[in-house]
Amino acid sequence: MLQLSPKEVTIAMRIGGFMLGAVAGIAAAVYVSRKRPGMAAWASSSLASACSSIGRSAASMMMKRGMTKAMAAADMAPKHSDDTAAKHGGGWEQVEQLINSDPGLKEQASQIMAESSFKPH
Repeated sequence: MLQLSPKEVTIAMRIGGFMLGAVAGIAAAVYVSRKRPGMAAWASSSLASACSSIGRSAASMMMKRGMTKAMAAADMAPKHSDDTAAKHGGGWEQVEQLINSDPGLKEQASQIMAESSFKPH
């Protein structure tokens, strides 16, 4: 005899319940469609409109969430100002001083600059 773990028994019971509910739903749908065709058509159109409405609201929520994230990212981005060059202009002088202080680094920088000037952009 096959022994199932408690987890497997729980899964089998859930699947069994789902299958029983599906069969009962199908039987009810067939009964209603035969006895009252107008009611079945109304239920079908109501279900279709409800699903459509849910889909539209879900899409709208996702779009709003995406726009909110995009706006937050735009607010966090650094802003360009006219005095940026004045504030950070000394950075290039510091880089040049650093390169000039190390002969090996200066040679590598010169070699890179020579290679990049020969390549077309």
